Amino acid sequence: MRKTNRFWARRRLLPLVLIVIAIAVVVALFRLKPAPPEATAEEKAWPVQTSVIESAARSPQLRLLGRIETPYQSTLSAAVTANVEALPVLEGQAVDQGDIIIELEDTEVELLRAQRQADVNELQSQIKQEQNQFKADQRLLEREKALVAISQRALDRENRLEASNLNSRARIDQAQQALQSAEISLVNRELAVANHESRLQSLEARLARAKALLEQAKLDLERTSIRAPFAGVVTDIQVSPGERVRPGEVLASLYATDNLEVRAQIPMQRVGVVQQALADKASLTATTSITGDPYELLLARLSGQVNPGAGGVDGLFRFADETPSAALNRTLDLTLELPPQSNLFSVPVSSLYDEHTLYRISEGRLESVDVTVVGDRFGDGRQSLLVRSKQLKTGDRILTTQLPNAISGLKVTVMNPGADHG
Repeated sequence: MRKTNRFWARRRLLPLVLIVIAIAVVVALFRLKPAPPEATAEEKAWPVQTSVIESAARSPQLRLLGRIETPYQSTLSAAVTANVEALPVLEGQAVDQGDIIIELEDTEVELLRAQRQADVNELQSQIKQEQNQFKADQRLLEREKALVAISQRALDRENRLEASNLNSRARIDQAQQALQSAEISLVNRELAVANHESRLQSLEARLARAKALLEQAKLDLERTSIRAPFAGVVTDIQVSPGERVRPGEVLASLYATDNLEVRAQIPMQRVGVVQQALADKASLTATTSITGDPYELLLARLSGQVNPGAGGVDGLFRFADETPSAALNRTLDLTLELPPQSNLFSVPVSSLYDEHTLYRISEGRLESVDVTVVGDRFGDGRQSLLVRSKQLKTGDRILTTQLPNAISGLKVTVMNPGADHG
């Protein structure tokens, strides 16, 4: 019985012993495990693209949106009352100076011209008559004076006879009547001679007025043919054949093709530079493209006003060489060349951080540099920035890759060590 109890007691202790032995083995293995070699952390180098910069005198450029216009744009109106007879030219057609655009019937105006011509002829005839009458009055005036003298002698003779009682009172009265008639005739003749100049001046004034009306009628007759005042393109025809028009009624409009300008707004922050350049008689050029052909323009002047709500002043450009055939109000992309500035660096847009920071590569690490952005340059389908900084010099290599974690001291690897100068 006692042996049996010992047997069961030993069987209960056996699992505990095995567990203790297993724990001891695990502890021994853990302690005897060789320690792994310690890893040394290596700093990561970021692969980047760079550009070598060069200081030089460079001209900033402005991209502008322009619109073609012209100061020579005319609206033609009727000067007479007449019916529209024909339309030799229609909207969109080109005309030369003097070409007929609208033809009006001239029947009524021709009748008026004929009346004015008749008035002139009549007054010219009256002046000729007055001149002839004056010559006749001058000759008759001497005769009238002679008749007065004769009548006076006859009256004196009759008076002497009456004193000798050889004459009647009736004969004296007849002599006095004859003298008075002669004197009246003389006065009238003298008045006619004296009034000659005033009558002639009056007729000449009426003739001048009649001639002016005749010239007006001739001018109106010419104006029945509505002609182009300059070479250009017709933009609108507002009448049709058979329509009756009156003086002042708008008939057509056109613009000159050889006096085209391009109006483009220059930003206010650049207006001062442009005004100074114009004051210094500097030539500011711009380039554009029309139907694939390049054209050069010259900035002629600035607008004299700033339109409400505008962010700049309008610049007016003239084509430097041949004026292209372009429709009025067409929009154009202009690139304006501003005056050059010294000691500028040309850098890619991607190299600028926070609008005023570049990163220079120095001994494989980034070094921040503060810069001032002066302007832009456009060419070969890409945009570059022109910057100035006293911390930069020719030959510096700058970062052109946009890194989200760019900071001074960051280690980088240059992937294009042979980058071109900028």
